[in-house]
Amino acid sequence: MAYTTRTQLDTLVESLTESDADAVRDWLGGANGQGMPGVLNPRALTQHHEAVASDRRRPADDDPQGVRSVGVIGGGTAGFMAALALKAKRPWLNVTLVQSKEIPIIGVGEATVTYMVMFLHHYLGIDANELYRKVMPTWKLGIRFDWGPADDEPFMATFDWHHHSIGGLGALDATGSVNGFTLQSLMMMADRSAVFEVDGKPVSLMKYLPFAYHLDNARFVGYLTELAEQRGIKHVEARLADVVLGGEEWVDHLTTTDGRELKFDFYVDCTGFRSMLLGKTLGTPFHSYADTLFTNSAVTGNMPHDGVLKPYTSATTMQAGWTWNIPTPESDHIGYVYSTDHISDEQAADEIKERFPTVDGLRQVRFRSGRHDKAWRGNVYAIGNSYAFVEPLESTGLLMSALSIQAMVATLPTSWSETPARDVVNLGLGQRWDAIRWFLGIHYKFNTKLDTPFWKDVRERCDVSGFKPLLDLYANGAPLTRRDPFLLDLALGAAPTFFGLAGIDNLLLGQKVPATLLERTETNDDWWQRRKAADALVAKAMTQADALKAFAEHPELNKQLLEDFDSWAGRHIAPYIGMN
Repeated sequence: MAYTTRTQLDTLVESLTESDADAVRDWLGGANGQGMPGVLNPRALTQHHEAVASDRRRPADDDPQGVRSVGVIGGGTAGFMAALALKAKRPWLNVTLVQSKEIPIIGVGEATVTYMVMFLHHYLGIDANELYRKVMPTWKLGIRFDWGPADDEPFMATFDWHHHSIGGLGALDATGSVNGFTLQSLMMMADRSAVFEVDGKPVSLMKYLPFAYHLDNARFVGYLTELAEQRGIKHVEARLADVVLGGEEWVDHLTTTDGRELKFDFYVDCTGFRSMLLGKTLGTPFHSYADTLFTNSAVTGNMPHDGVLKPYTSATTMQAGWTWNIPTPESDHIGYVYSTDHISDEQAADEIKERFPTVDGLRQVRFRSGRHDKAWRGNVYAIGNSYAFVEPLESTGLLMSALSIQAMVATLPTSWSETPARDVVNLGLGQRWDAIRWFLGIHYKFNTKLDTPFWKDVRERCDVSGFKPLLDLYANGAPLTRRDPFLLDLALGAAPTFFGLAGIDNLLLGQKVPATLLERTETNDDWWQRRKAADALVAKAMTQADALKAFAEHPELNKQLLEDFDSWAGRHIAPYIGMN
């Protein structure tokens, strides 16, 4: 922000001697590029001016304990993103990715959250236009939940849920549903995206409305493989035979099935649910989330969409779980997440085919929900499923891999002679995974759409105790985000939540979980006036297919998103969340 008018600081400086005034102007004039040269910027009084070296240091050449080589064991999204991050942020490292082609990649559609847009482009330095060409992502404005009371329509959980730009209480009053409480929810309801044609040119509001990507996993990993080769990451094709310890909690080297020995200073375990280093070799205890999250399997397939790209992920209640629908350019990726304690694999496959008659290519996937006691032990650091997994609801897989990668890069020791920051990483990541557990739990606890044995069991036994303080506060007065800020600060200290209080509001209000609603101080006519204005914008918006085409043909639209100072994903934000 440039200051071009007089402020109290100008008055003060003018009272100083000429030399002192010049010194203050040198100090505070146009500081940090946020003011005009020579013009005093009062905000510069509380900005950083001291130059400090990066905490990412190269080990000394004569340090025998220096960390110079890193072995990323396992490919997939977690492995390749970890390798790319290490090379991007610590370019002096010798990074090797060890992967076996015998272990297939699950080629399903993968939904993400808004964080991943910044992680891919600002942290990993991936060119947005190239990503669009080679991976062909589609946009996710939020999740459409076919969830809640039996006769209710689906509700929209949007990425702009932090701001009631139209109004959630007004939506409940005027329409009986939380839908329509933000512009983004209206876009989702109309299958539109916030890109418009004005005088023959595209005009995008996407930089104001947070969104995420839908990705085809196989295509995404293929692209990351190309980037890894381009950026000098070594690739070793091998299958792991044994992990040889050199001491307590310390891996000395690996052996492969063809007799090779692989030795690194630091090992990144990306071996998936097998958890070959952290789990199997080091015997790190595993904390199950099974008393909150009852599902343990999925059957996945593809379904034609006839060119209609929905701008959201769908979550639909099923007999023993739920199905996702993730749109990619060629088809919709479908997955039924279910509990084998309540339904067999064959019954699950039959149910998904009955619900979606055109689905084909069905495959089974097994998983377990929970986390290991620690992500980092000795010289082993686990990322992705080798450390923790919940289930696909709310698309946290890639997000948590990205956060684990950032934590690793930020704390990777220069030398083993240093005291590593293992405790802060292990405690911090563990708390985040536990918060996701409780958040997913309230999806299940309050979903009254069906009365099948699974859903009755879930509603009776699902443990959501970690969120009890927030649930009590919600019942006492909703929406939570409109309560007293000091009270909310206390609440978040008592029960940290990964997706914020707005996420809890959206989910509980959407499912019509009983609460004392805050009193509105406006009429429904006021709400409808905003709603009709928003409807006018939605009516002019493009379909997602047309909007993606506009982004492909006009690279400046991605530049606006990733560079403009008023964008939610602008480069200036990256340093504040550790992505510089």
